[in-house]
Order: sequence, then structure tokens, then C-alpha cells
Amino acid sequence: MADNWIGIDLGGTNIKAGVVADGGAVLARREVDTQADRGFEHVLARLVQLVSDLLADAGLMRTAVRAIGIGVPGPLSHHRGIVFSAPNMPGWENAPVRDRLSGATGLPVSLENDANAACFGELVAGAGRQMQDIVMLTLGTGVGSGIVLGGRLWRGSYDAAGEIGHTIVVPGGRPCPCGQRGCLERYASASAVGQRAAEAIAAGEESTLAPLGGARGTAEAVTAEAVERAAAQGDALARRIWDETCYYLALACVNIKQTFDPQQVVLAGGLINAGDALMTPVRRHYDGLHWRITPNRMRIDFATLGGNAGLIGAAALARSEFG
Repeated sequence: MADNWIGIDLGGTNIKAGVVADGGAVLARREVDTQADRGFEHVLARLVQLVSDLLADAGLMRTAVRAIGIGVPGPLSHHRGIVFSAPNMPGWENAPVRDRLSGATGLPVSLENDANAACFGELVAGAGRQMQDIVMLTLGTGVGSGIVLGGRLWRGSYDAAGEIGHTIVVPGGRPCPCGQRGCLERYASASAVGQRAAEAIAAGEESTLAPLGGARGTAEAVTAEAVERAAAQGDALARRIWDETCYYLALACVNIKQTFDPQQVVLAGGLINAGDALMTPVRRHYDGLHWRITPNRMRIDFATLGGNAGLIGAAALARSEFG
């Protein structure tokens, strides 16, 4: 009986994939460029080739793999197996990913949102092991999120649960590409940290970050890493931006606690490279904000699987669906 699964984490820039055993061990792993600009059919062909290459790397016949799990960015229907659209991936409008990939590989396919897959990966093999109820926030270009309750991924009635990055934390605040104003990801994502600092400098505030290009208001010139480093060196603007970022993350954690009452919130993504410089103020603000009526047992921790979370989670979700 086959007891292996293929997990794929598909992004606009690269694809991470691996063969994952029932026990969670990654038997083979590859990472390739997505080449998303060449359209859906080209990326699909790359996925099919990647599956073949992984089987060869692991020394397995196709019959030794039960199913494929794939995490894809953007809104999708898990039940219909369709991706409605994928950021920075032209030609993925209403893409029938599940059926096309299954037909080309001869294996059942489970389609999932990439943030959901990463959250499930942390549950089964990372920071959330031994937990049943966790919420993960991925702090990168935006704020992705996933929710697991009772050990099961919570997708909502219409596959739209977990858009915590688009909960509003500042009514009427910064405009978001989603069409709303004041979304969490416009204040607490890695990209937002740099953007907010650059805008403040462009508006005339003094900062040691100005020579990086902040005076031109360019988000690319002032990164979250640069802001955190300047904050550690005492730059007043950087310290304010960084502390506000941690405050908004803590506020999100409070709202998560009040809504879902999970055992743990897991923070992932590029912003967590700041380590204690991020976690300490987030926990401090959280302690000052959380509801006092009920005991506060919810943990806030960093993710531990890094770049493997998505593929491990996708494989685990395939197992839960087809195992």
C-alpha cells in the first residue's frame, strides 16, 4: 500500500515540492522557477515534470504515491478544484488546476490556498505540533493566514475563511489593493513596514533611513529589515514604525483570540527574521490589550518549518482527503 504523498507549494516566483512520507519525512525535495509569465499551460507542464522528477529522486514508482496536494496563492474553490485568480500569474483565471493536474499525472489532487497549506504544515510537523486549534499569520508582501480548529482546516462556507490580512484595523486608513481601507496587511506586512517609513520620510520626517531612498518614497528602497535595524540603533522614526507594526500584530492576535479562542497563533514569513525584536513587543502589546475576563492561555510563537511548511501541509491535506 502506497504511503507517500507529493506536496507542492506554488508561488508566483518559484515552486517548492517534495515527496512526503506518512510520518512527515521529506524523502525528496526540489525548487524551480515558476516562469509564471508564460501562462497556465506552461506552469502546468512544469508541475507535471516536477512530479516525475521527484519520483525519480525518491526512487519511487508512481504507484507508491497516493495523491498530490498543491497550495496556490489567491482565491480558489477547494471543492471545485478551481483557482479563480492567482497574483502575478497571468492566465490563471478560473484555472481547473485539480482536474488538469490529476489528468496529467494519473494521481488524485487536493487543491488548497497556499496560506492554508502552510498553516496545516505547521500543525502537523512544526510549531503547532500537539495542538488542535491554531491560527497562522504569514507576514510577507501581504498578510496571509490559515485557521485550524479541532485539528481540521477551516475553510468557511465559501472557501473564503482566513482572510485575516484583510480585516480592518484602522477604519478609513491606508488604501489596500483589495479595495478596502485600513486592512491589517497595510500596517503589519513586511512590505508595509518599508512603505510606511518611506512615506513618512517623503513627507519630511528626519531619519537615518533617508539615504536609502526614503526621501523619494520608494517602498523598495526602505525595507522592513532596514527599518528594524535602524530602530535598534535608536532612529526615532524607525522605532515608531516598528512599534506600531508590533501593536497592529498584537491587535490582530487579540481579535483572533476573541473570535476563535485558539491554543496558538503562529507567526511566519520574512518579518519573523527579526526574532525577539518582533516577538517581544508583540507579546508586550498583546498582554496590554487582551480581554481580562477569561484566562489568557493562547501562545504566540514563530513558525519552525520555513520554506517547507507549504509543501508539507499540502501533502498532509492530500492525506486527510484521500488517505
